Amino acid sequence: MKKLLIPFIFLLVLTTFSIDSKAQCNDQLVNDCALNVGDNATYIKDFRARLKGARKGSAPIANFSIVLNKQTHYRFTVCNAIEFEGEAVLQLYDENNNMIGSTFDLAKGKDYKAFDFMCRKTSTYKVYISFKGGLEGCAVGILSMVR
Repeated sequence: MKKLLIPFIFLLVLTTFSIDSKAQCNDQLVNDCALNVGDNATYIKDFRARLKGARKGSAPIANFSIVLNKQTHYRFTVCNAIEFEGEAVLQLYDENNNMIGSTFDLAKGKDYKAFDFMCRKTSTYKVYISFKGGLEGCAVGILSMVR
């Protein structure tokens, strides 16, 4: 009986620490990021992305669909988990696959933590989160409404 109890306790402790470390990449990251949307913005939704590094071919991308309403001012914010090397890029596309906004300006080579979008048409939009260079990463995107 004692021989079975020791491995069970070891597994219990190991599982507890494993769950706690993954929480850093999810719930805590969402909470921290939601606090950085600005005083004039209200949290609406989060988009969580945990992607493995790229293998042969293209880098993995997390995608999400969202309905945005006409005449509403939105803000998209992205935050990276510090435990991972990957730097997240959040992009917003319309129904015709036209990029509306991005947290990375390719022409300037500059990262931004957020971008605002004034919605001119109620429609379904796509949110994509990827990591520069196809690196492994964990990030959260926050959609908020600007007052």
